[in-house]
Amino acid sequence: MAKFLIFRTDRIGDFIASQVVTSSISEISIRNQIDVVASKYNARYIKNFKYLNKIYIFDKTGNKLLDYFNLINQLKYNKYDYLIVLDGKRRSFLSGIFVSSRIKVCLLKDFYPKILIKLFYNKYIKNSETNTQFKNFQVLLNYLDIKSPRTINYYKKYNFIKNKFKFPKPYIHLHLDEKWFEGNYFSDFDYMNLKSENIYLFLRLLIKKFKSHIVITQGLKKVSIIENFKNQYFKDSRNLKIRVKNKNIILVEKSSFREIENIVKNCKILICCEGAISHVSNSFNKKTISLIQKDRLISTNFWIGHMKNIITIHRNDIKKVSKDILKLNFI
Repeated sequence: MAKFLIFRTDRIGDFIASQVVTSSISEISIRNQIDVVASKYNARYIKNFKYLNKIYIFDKTGNKLLDYFNLINQLKYNKYDYLIVLDGKRRSFLSGIFVSSRIKVCLLKDFYPKILIKLFYNKYIKNSETNTQFKNFQVLLNYLDIKSPRTINYYKKYNFIKNKFKFPKPYIHLHLDEKWFEGNYFSDFDYMNLKSENIYLFLRLLIKKFKSHIVITQGLKKVSIIENFKNQYFKDSRNLKIRVKNKNIILVEKSSFREIENIVKNCKILICCEGAISHVSNSFNKKTISLIQKDRLISTNFWIGHMKNIITIHRNDIKKVSKDILKLNFI
């Protein structure tokens, strides 16, 4: 048995993407113990993977010095065979210095003082965007002398939430999170000039193109344009469903990320902005249409370059996005 401590103190999508590492470690021996240092936010999600042994939360108090002390105090009596800084965070790199481990590996995007790496880590792997994130993880696995399985079922040992949603099939899953709407995400992104009326026209186009029902989910952030769309087209607030061209359009008003996983799992196609949800669809081997920023292609390829069932469309005015979707013939 080997004991691993992995630092993954960032976002849910990052953990899903990095399961090629954690799952491969688990697959080579059921006796391997994998502990994870997580953020308070993603710990609630990570704890549902049954192959993980223990989750340590880094940011419990919001006070950086106190959080460092609390984490190191929790880990000081533990001895690991391998410590892996997988999130590239400075706090993880520094915390790892004080943890007892036979082999320490850091996967870092930015350069850290070489003297600290030389003194406290056995291996430094540059997490460069010249490769995909997936390939960089393969470099790490090669160093650990772990052969990744040809196919990985990322949800094999996952405790799914009970599915409370029952939708007519087949359905298109349209995830309208805040990334679609100007003023709710990065200011330098291209946005689609979305309003209630052109959202409705976009939905009609999707029904015409794919001849399927549509299920719409939202992000955690409340967006006024979606509220206006709901009030204008869904007359019954207790039953957010309308009928268009003999197909149902269903608006899911409140759903957790884990509930959205079930919706992705059972959909025909996912349409979304690139993010955590596209990593979920890739894990389920679902066909995905993902909107990406055209001047961030290197960064985007870093995250999704390994995905086989994803079609990317540049973020643009909704009319141009609609035309690009109509041209698709991958279904």
